[in-house]
Amino acid sequence: MDRVAILYPMFIMIIMTLIVVYRQFFITKRLVRTKVVRLSFFKLFKAEYDIPNELEAVRMQYRNMFEIPLIFYVLVLFLYFSNNVLAIDLILAWCFVGGRFAHFLIRIFHYNDVLLRFNCFAFSVIAITIHWLLIIIRFW
Repeated sequence: MDRVAILYPMFIMIIMTLIVVYRQFFITKRLVRTKVVRLSFFKLFKAEYDIPNELEAVRMQYRNMFEIPLIFYVLVLFLYFSNNVLAIDLILAWCFVGGRFAHFLIRIFHYNDVLLRFNCFAFSVIAITIHWLLIIIRFW
């Protein structure tokens, strides 16, 4: 199997992360420009006033893009550089990205079904857990 194929799911994750980064930038810029949020808030990320839910949600989404996905990036790069990519690796990588993409869309479009969002998150965590277990067994 062509080892480059394992990089494609990672590219999708990177694109999603960049979208979230720019979304956070533009939301923050708009809220500061319209004086809904004071610039001083960003010194320690504390305020004596209520921060808009929109800003808190985008900040949480940004944080989420650097938590569990980090071990996905490590896994993909490990497989790529070990030159040992199997079909199951591609299936599980795309399952992880699929779950993350669904979670990403729910966050982007403010669809506030917490159970649905959690299920998407759980699906991706289960996929990456199974994937890492198979990698550990394979390379042990």
